[in-house]
Amino acid sequence: MSDDWIMGKDNKQIQLFFIPHAGGSSTSFARLIDLLDERIEVIPLEYAGRGTRNKEKFITDYDVFLKDVAHQIMEKRKEELPFAVFGYSLGSSITYDLLSRHILEDYPVHIFLCARGSILYRSISQDYGKLTMEELADKLASRGDVDQRIVKNKRFLSIYMKPIHYDFIIWEQFKFLPGTIDCDASIIYSREDPVSEGVQDWSKIVTRKVHYHEFTGNHLFITKHWQEFADIVNKALEAWL
Repeated sequence: MSDDWIMGKDNKQIQLFFIPHAGGSSTSFARLIDLLDERIEVIPLEYAGRGTRNKEKFITDYDVFLKDVAHQIMEKRKEELPFAVFGYSLGSSITYDLLSRHILEDYPVHIFLCARGSILYRSISQDYGKLTMEELADKLASRGDVDQRIVKNKRFLSIYMKPIHYDFIIWEQFKFLPGTIDCDASIIYSREDPVSEGVQDWSKIVTRKVHYHEFTGNHLFITKHWQEFADIVNKALEAWL
């Protein structure tokens, strides 16, 4: 048996699935992916209705949305490799449900939960799905998620905000069901991001080692810290490389 079979095709030694934030796509983490160890097989997921799936209809039912994400992961899983999951904001909540409900057929060795505070209680932002696109844009602009220039460009606004609006309809339906995550976790947050409020509550959910990494910046603080994020991921997965 060759070493190539043990490590997987192209000498990849672990898979890493990226689950985007509201309005995100498979290209949202491109700059981060370029900085990761080449032995990590990176698989960015795509929500229906955008990116490579832009001809598909947006999903409006949470359970269907969750199953769609799970299907993407299991479709690309390689049984001979361990895997990890990286969720950003909405992606972190999705990661919790995938693992606590045991929806996936196997379990990750590590997870990265970013820009998401406590999920034990309903968030104010879960009511944003009821807003018009203009109102939602104003809300997100006020916390630094959307550039003010986009808010002022009415013609471009509806195109830009459409996937975000649908993802907030999904986020509105998220309900915390008590459960646990049984693998090590890296929690990455910004002390200036209101969405990160209650971030220490992840220690009540994750039963194994939890490492917290604090940054500064608005909700999309990752865009200012690509290298630091890459260093966190590479170090956390070092044992499998």
